[in-house]
Amino acid sequence: MQLAATRAGFNPYVRLFIATGILGGYTTFSAFAYETYVLSADAFSLQSLAYAGGSVVVGVAAAYLGVVLVRAVHP
Repeated sequence: MQLAATRAGFNPYVRLFIATGILGGYTTFSAFAYETYVLSADAFSLQSLAYAGGSVVVGVAAAYLGVVLVRAVHP
């Protein structure tokens, strides 16, 4: 990010996109993948599957409910 701010001369919107959109998403997924791996490596296979599956199901459900809520408030 320092390189993008000082040497490459990216505008603030591009820097925000890189930091939040790309790096933020990558680190979030990396944390999810690592936690799932650690559970399975520690012989907690059932918990690992429940964590991974539950995270995906709850995440998709939250996104769906968010869309439904916004459409209800702003038709």
